[in-house]
Amino acid sequence: MDIRVQQAREHDAAADEARQVVASHLAQRDHLIRMLYAEGTWSYAKLAKAVGLTPELIAKIIKPQRR
Repeated sequence: MDIRVQQAREHDAAADEARQVVASHLAQRDHLIRMLYAEGTWSYAKLAKAVGLTPELIAKIIKPQRR
């Protein structure tokens, strides 16, 4: 088998694993943001500034659109 084929498979597997890690981190981030907001002491703007996100993204995390 051509070594490049094996390398392509390995990189594909590594990319898939990385996507799963990213999804896990984002889910944990979103959960923490929802918990903070639920306390009632954080506004979208304050959370955005503290976490380093935009208020629009905070809004999407707290109240996701259902399709």
